[in-house]
Amino acid sequence: MILSNDTDRIWLFDYDLTLYAESERAVLNSLDRRIALYVQQVANIDYDHAQEIRKRYWKEYGTTLAGLRAVYGVTPNDFFDFIHQPETLVYPNFAPQKRALLEILKGPKYIFTNGRSDWSRKGSSKMGILDCFERIVGLEDMNWDGKPQVSAYETMEKVLEYDGSWKKGDDPSRIVLLDDALHNLRPAHDRGWKTVWVNPISEENGSFTDFRIPDLMDLLKLLG
Repeated sequence: MILSNDTDRIWLFDYDLTLYAESERAVLNSLDRRIALYVQQVANIDYDHAQEIRKRYWKEYGTTLAGLRAVYGVTPNDFFDFIHQPETLVYPNFAPQKRALLEILKGPKYIFTNGRSDWSRKGSSKMGILDCFERIVGLEDMNWDGKPQVSAYETMEKVLEYDGSWKKGDDPSRIVLLDDALHNLRPAHDRGWKTVWVNPISEENGSFTDFRIPDLMDLLKLLG
């Protein structure tokens, strides 16, 4: 099965563990450590318990922030200002091969992420691919309600309409979402988007995934 690479194709990329690979998990680990420290501070618990809550909220609410907002009423920018301390974080390596891949894709490209956009902007800049994208649609652009909330996908479609890339009534399968989180792909599939599960962490494969690839660079194989 081939994924066509046409000029009217729209490419949406998640950031963490999608634009950079599992081999660079130290990037996400550095952020997760800051998130756990924030949970520890807000909940007044020990670090190990905070890590458990961080993971549980991610599974139950879609993002740890969503759980913290629901349970503790935290302010999103307070959360991100704490976790985005540059001296504590790791960023992906310079990646000219990824730039070459992105330049092959003929349609417009966006980053569609559950993080505040400064995180993926800095990382994409480090990789040397930031200018390959039309823009970053971060959590702040979704009124802090990220994937897999339906409103996040509605917001993304509105951005595409605003940019003139797509409009309601167009074929939704023109839109391709590449994401490492399986639960983020189901709402995309339900809207008629094409879905690519990147860096799958299990053998599970729902009917809502059109393709699965172990690494972003394997997208080339889908293009034939």
